Amino acid sequence: MWGMNNLPQLSILPLVDLVITHGGNNTINESFYFGKRVLVLPLLFDQLDNGQRIHETGLGIRFHPYKVGEEELLNGIEQLLQDKLLEKRMISISKRIRASNSQSKAADLVEEIAKKKRSDYSP
Repeated sequence: MWGMNNLPQLSILPLVDLVITHGGNNTINESFYFGKRVLVLPLLFDQLDNGQRIHETGLGIRFHPYKVGEEELLNGIEQLLQDKLLEKRMISISKRIRASNSQSKAADLVEEIAKKKRSDYSP
């Protein structure tokens, strides 16, 4: 377990079995990229929606950060770590994300849109 003001998350994620997060987009995406199960304690904004989606899809567990008790939290951690089907699903999701080349596709789309916008303003 690590806890500090600043951590090299991309270096740590490959080493862990489970991610406990507030549910921000970056951490969720990076956890899925590395095939990690997630326990979400959302506080606000996108975290609430991400936590709900994690819960609805069965890809992790979401708890209310101020209402979850110690025993419930520990049971949730244990449940996620023992769930072999979820572990297989997360590995499959990781493989699909890594094979998708989505970063390159997204960069190409942004560049295409930028070129189109530029031509819209050219005399």
